[in-house]
Amino acid sequence: MTGRPVSLPVVLLVCALLVATAAVMTLQSLALAADGSFYLVRILGTEEVFGPNGRILGNAVRQAPALIAARSGVTDTHALSILLGLGQLVLPAVVWSVAVVLSRAQVLAFTAVAMTAGICAGTTWFFNVSESVLATPLTVLVGVLLWQPFPWRWIHVVLAASASTVLVASYETAAVTGAVLALWAGWRAHESRSQPDRFGSAIVAFASALSVVAAIVGAATGKGPSNAQSSLYFVLSADPWPLYVAFVGVAAVIFALSWPSGRVARWASLGAGVACTAIAVGGLQTTPVAAFQARGGAALAGPFLLLFLWWLWAQSRWPKARLPRAAVDHARSRWLLVLPVAFVSAMLLANLQALQGWSRSLEAFRTEVDRASGVTRVEDVLASGRRQVVWDWTSSSLSLILRGDADAGILVDRDPSFVPFPPRSARDQLADDYTWSP
Repeated sequence: MTGRPVSLPVVLLVCALLVATAAVMTLQSLALAADGSFYLVRILGTEEVFGPNGRILGNAVRQAPALIAARSGVTDTHALSILLGLGQLVLPAVVWSVAVVLSRAQVLAFTAVAMTAGICAGTTWFFNVSESVLATPLTVLVGVLLWQPFPWRWIHVVLAASASTVLVASYETAAVTGAVLALWAGWRAHESRSQPDRFGSAIVAFASALSVVAAIVGAATGKGPSNAQSSLYFVLSADPWPLYVAFVGVAAVIFALSWPSGRVARWASLGAGVACTAIAVGGLQTTPVAAFQARGGAALAGPFLLLFLWWLWAQSRWPKARLPRAAVDHARSRWLLVLPVAFVSAMLLANLQALQGWSRSLEAFRTEVDRASGVTRVEDVLASGRRQVVWDWTSSSLSLILRGDADAGILVDRDPSFVPFPPRSARDQLADDYTWSP
């Protein structure tokens, strides 16, 4: 892998966009979206990590800020919702950013990682309660570390070991990604002559193999099968369609960057890539429902990106399989770096625009909770244009989190698909001290 690395200001701009967007969403308590309020009720009510055993390590990392605060005596649910967002939104953004920085050694890798981050963030962050929101960037981070063209230093070992350890029990897609990482890491450990490299790669290989077992066991004994069936349904339905159009666009852009300059195919592919990404951004639906539907498709980004990075790494060791020179010497194509930056910016901007309506809905919901007495149907008090925060069955949980005092009302859904606790016993789920301070 030759050629100069991607300009650091370009790399840092992408990272800043990811982290800043996640921070804004966190401050607006977007961690409460969809199932998020129910998760927080369970975390506060039990002071334990909540979620399936097959995802326990990923959830422990994501829920740690809120859980530590609750055990320390914090009862302000507004502050606790923000702390939950640190794990569910800011942490994934930071992991994506580290992967982006480490991929800057080659334009192809940088473009693939940055644009995949844009797809995953843009389509799933409104359903950030999903464990895949963290599992996918952790998987990509390990892949980017294994792709590194130089021997690892001990800092790389720490990053790789930490990420692969959390991935042992984070999400069922590890049944596939864990196998890829185990084979790749074993290969790298065998070829390397560097002690940190061989040691770190061996850790990744062992942890990744263990993650395959944990994923299979978790899917067989926990809630994995129903979740997997739901994700598979939306994947097979290609729903939401902007996600898959974006994948096609990214693939076309990568093909254009890997083709020698001056070729008709290169420019045709580049035009198709720009068109597809523009269509995807224009059709993007930034709602919790759309993000819920996108979680399966976005999780597939991990295996595909892993295989692509593995191919880039392997071709550098097989002279006959090397890419055309234009793919590794990108000095004449540096202006094309505007594409991943523009794409990430557009995807995140769409989320920030949608966040305004969601935040107004949250405030309206909170007002009605404090105004109500007893159990009240949410449809009877909340205007139809302010129901973005309503998630079919979580209104009772959200009422507990948003209440100004323990005597506030409990809003309930008219026909919930799941009843985690009887609405009239809602106050039993949380101590009266847990209230929302604006």
